[in-house]
Amino acid sequence: MSSAFHIHIGGAGVMIGDMLWKLYEKEHNETTQKNYIYQQIDDHHHPLALFADLDDRMIHEVQRNKQVQFKKNSFLYGQEDASNVYARGTYTLGREIVDKGLDFIRQQVEMMDRLDQFVITTSISGGTGSGFSELLLSRLNCDYGDKVKKNGFIIFPSSEMSNNILGVYNAMFSIQMTREYFQSITMFDNQSMYNVIDHQLDLDFVDYSHINNLVAQIISQYTGLRRFNSSDNSKFFSNMCPYPQMHYFIPSFGKMTLINDYNRKELDQSQFIKYLTKKELKLYQCPQNPRHLSTTLLFRQKEVNHFYGKFDLTIQNLDHYFNQSPRIFQCNSSNYQIIPEFAEMKKTGTFFSNDASIISRFKLLGAQFDKVYTKRAFVWCYVTEGLEESEFSQGRESLANLENQYYEIKGVNDSQNAFYSNL
Repeated sequence: MSSAFHIHIGGAGVMIGDMLWKLYEKEHNETTQKNYIYQQIDDHHHPLALFADLDDRMIHEVQRNKQVQFKKNSFLYGQEDASNVYARGTYTLGREIVDKGLDFIRQQVEMMDRLDQFVITTSISGGTGSGFSELLLSRLNCDYGDKVKKNGFIIFPSSEMSNNILGVYNAMFSIQMTREYFQSITMFDNQSMYNVIDHQLDLDFVDYSHINNLVAQIISQYTGLRRFNSSDNSKFFSNMCPYPQMHYFIPSFGKMTLINDYNRKELDQSQFIKYLTKKELKLYQCPQNPRHLSTTLLFRQKEVNHFYGKFDLTIQNLDHYFNQSPRIFQCNSSNYQIIPEFAEMKKTGTFFSNDASIISRFKLLGAQFDKVYTKRAFVWCYVTEGLEESEFSQGRESLANLENQYYEIKGVNDSQNAFYSNL
């Protein structure tokens, strides 16, 4: 029987992992396939996971949670953080602990019947999230190849809001990693998640626990296909990719409600689908209107409904480049919440879109990089840690190649539309 292994890298990735495993623990008694993410030993269940950071602050936060029975080889950390510098995670500090991390992963994988996939959470704005992820993923790719899928749930830089001046450099260096080593990337940014939470909830303030919970809920729904349905989710994302490297997906999530909102009500099928497919709910906002290459609706409720959304006009009338019909999946389980003020709704859902409008965000990232790199700002932070300056140009070129792939798809589709309109 197959299993998934979770890897949580850097401060953001580790705290998302902390929220995720608290959620998994709350869901555990209802799951039908308990050894998909746990190692079962007698009456104990130990997470199949690795939390990795270059310093121990966030790791110790996770270790304080005694409800989850982590093993010692689920934690990897060094003595000094990456100071938001990609090169420290890749070339210097990261290399001191990467072999130990690979050994921890191997020890846990050897206890499985079959390794199905790696589920990876990180933020490519930070030094560890970008640099150590690159180093670890390159080594995992050598050891496990493409047969073991690597599905990333990754925080990208926000378009306007940032507290890390080096985030643009770090993200640029990571683009090639996301193209080469991952089979899917589900994209988030903090600013978009703040806006979506504010749109759905009347909170006095939004903090990182709300953001981490949002990402954890989406991952839980995805792995829930196997844990609750015993369904094979290995091709869930690959069937949304028209070309292998065009595997970037934008999620929308809803509906969130506060437990003290006495006016809350469950939406019917038509209302729910119309709500979930709104542009305003995207967790990685693009200024252009959506241009779907492919879409998938994953909804979660206890009662099984095999015909959910099959005849809904909202989802059937979505404009797709290749006239592909949206796919619909159900995670057959109750909805759980870790944050006390959030209500546990009967039905929630995630709408995944392989959206060609993402090219506008790639162009913005490139423009932000060019603006900083033209003045050679902070280049010394990377060069003194062993990075060659030519890698700045290589990273920019990788992003340009990714942009061109999306432009080619857009050009082919526009040509086809012009051809058929002239018939």
